Amino acid sequence: MTKPAFSLDIGGMTCAACAQRIERMLARDGGFASIAVDLAADRVVLTAADTLPDEEATRRAVGAIEAAGYRAFPRGGSLEERRLARDLREAEARAAARWLFLRAAVSMAAFLPFGIAMVLETLTGGGHHWIPPFWQLGLATVVQTFGAWPFYRQAWHAVRGRTATMDVLVVLGTGAAFLLSLWHLFDGSAGHGAPLYFEGSVAVIAFVLAGKLVEQRAKREAGAALGALEALIPEQVEIRDGVISRVIPRREVRPGMLVVVRPGGMSPVDGEIVEGVAFLDESSLTGESLPIRRGPGERIQAGAVVSGGALALRVEAVEDETRIARLARLIEDAGSGASGRVPLIDLVTRIFVPAVLAIAASAFVFWLLQGVGFERAAIIAASVLVVACPCALGLATPIALMAGRRAGARLGLIVVDQGAFDPGARIDTIAFDKTGTLTRGQPDLLAIHAEGDANATLAMAAALAEHSDHPLDLALRKAADARRLAVSAAEGWQAESGGGLSGRVDGMAVRLGSLPFVQQGGAGRFDALLAAMPEADKAQPNSFLVVNGEARAIFVAGDSIRPESGEAITMLRSEGLETVMLSGDRQEVVDRVAAQLGIDRALGAMKPEDKLAWLQARIGEGRVIGFVGDGLNDGPALQAVAVGFAMGTGTEVAKGAASVILARPDPRLVGRFVALARRVRLGIGENLFLAFVFNAVAIPLAVLGHLSPAIAGAAMALSSISVALNALRLARWRPAEAR
Repeated sequence: MTKPAFSLDIGGMTCAACAQRIERMLARDGGFASIAVDLAADRVVLTAADTLPDEEATRRAVGAIEAAGYRAFPRGGSLEERRLARDLREAEARAAARWLFLRAAVSMAAFLPFGIAMVLETLTGGGHHWIPPFWQLGLATVVQTFGAWPFYRQAWHAVRGRTATMDVLVVLGTGAAFLLSLWHLFDGSAGHGAPLYFEGSVAVIAFVLAGKLVEQRAKREAGAALGALEALIPEQVEIRDGVISRVIPRREVRPGMLVVVRPGGMSPVDGEIVEGVAFLDESSLTGESLPIRRGPGERIQAGAVVSGGALALRVEAVEDETRIARLARLIEDAGSGASGRVPLIDLVTRIFVPAVLAIAASAFVFWLLQGVGFERAAIIAASVLVVACPCALGLATPIALMAGRRAGARLGLIVVDQGAFDPGARIDTIAFDKTGTLTRGQPDLLAIHAEGDANATLAMAAALAEHSDHPLDLALRKAADARRLAVSAAEGWQAESGGGLSGRVDGMAVRLGSLPFVQQGGAGRFDALLAAMPEADKAQPNSFLVVNGEARAIFVAGDSIRPESGEAITMLRSEGLETVMLSGDRQEVVDRVAAQLGIDRALGAMKPEDKLAWLQARIGEGRVIGFVGDGLNDGPALQAVAVGFAMGTGTEVAKGAASVILARPDPRLVGRFVALARRVRLGIGENLFLAFVFNAVAIPLAVLGHLSPAIAGAAMALSSISVALNALRLARWRPAEAR
């Protein structure tokens, strides 16, 4: 029997090569049947060999990861253990963020005088050092020792792991620039016009650190789902012991206790209803679009919101055993949907670093054989490394991602995880939740079937609904307000838990609610109204109105489709993307919405586990999927896919689990993100191309020994400027239909 997989969180990964290095170290151990390192989620999912005990597998995995130069954080089984591990990981991340900010600030401050000097040299044609050479040495030394320390540490681990990463490239380029400048400074040639490249080494480190700072902050903004989920459930719980009620902390609640949930409150436990009738809003847990009437003998989940009455529950599960706790574990354990593709910059780095080293070594050997002497050959080889110094290369990806986030913000897209742009450009399937995503998530009045004036009956029903918090009653009041109807005050108003409302309006006895409730008052039969109703209206939730004992009206409510949803689906399908709906609502409701919108495939009655399993199966087939949701039940799916989209009006759990938040409830923004992601990926490619154009010109000159200070300075400055200007153009991008 195959052992279940387990997860460890990882600290310190910066690129795809880091993930590959960790995989190699774990594979070298030999104790694991499967290894999957997820760079986007900063974690590894492992399956231990059958002969390896679980505790030993965890210990060996932690050892291998730390031997590779990273931090490993095992996940506990209970929510409390996981919370403590997460707190430790976040504390270390905050400390690392403070150090990164300090290094970036110091490096940028050191670069500022170099930047001014570079502008002055360009304007005046050069010829002398605007910053005294030893001042340059001091500034560059601070940056090389303090600012660049993380690059040297990661480069050392990369070399030990026999990989070429961006860190190796930064260390090689900046180190060569620094050492060559130091040579010219101390042999006296700097005073006779020999070039100094201190500014190049400082610029690269400063810009790459700035990019990492933005990337780290974006990562810290993501993954807030679990904290939001924990904060959702009430900490204090009212329990009844005989006739005495008291409030105790949730952690002290035990199965068998009697818990009281008041109207408007949220159930803190899973349990069986023993007293009371109420409507339960479980839309964020199950996807059901409308509240469900529940009474004695029926069950309720933690996280369900109660309206229309108070309930007394016999506790069956609390804390780690509740349905919502299992949902929390699903969210944390869901894969990020990474496809295993290596980001473009890492592919480039793998080729570029060995190529530059080979060219520099060949140039050194060639000129040494030509008899120019060791010093001259060494200077030519170092010049190759200097001109290949990756200022523009290091800037190409982070500046394009920052520009993409800015362009997204202008469109109404909050890109929480900038790593979403790469998979976003390759999405081939978009899966939607229904309730609150393609639909409004709140019942609206869809139709009135009335004896007599429909507006008069609506005004009478709205008078009773004025003091009710039931969603169907809210729909009646909203419809009356929209029609600007004069609504009288109800007298003798009463509410029956889970049944309906009664009172007197304009001197008439009025009852509003379910059919069994209104017929308790001896109401006439609704046969004629029901017979005239379309079948589609009968399938929707209905409220019945009785006036003075006579059947007067049937109000049809339902979760209405957002007006933008149809255009959103059309836009995605026109781009060749498959559209799917995964909902916890009834299959007949899901089919009706899918047919109206033209969605390719629709699946209903799906629990969070079902959505997750369906998505993971498609991901296993090689599909790149985006998922759009808004509720608690969407958390695992949002974490599992390549890009998770949360509605800005959704729950904090959904927004915390998503990569992209739609600032306004407009599904069309999903298609616009896909278009933006494709443009960002193109922009990164353009930036890398621009960076390499200058290297293609300057490196041969360096190999031939004809590299002058002006050419080196111009190559560095122009490549960086061209990359920055291209990013500025990207930041102003808008899709054609939004212009």
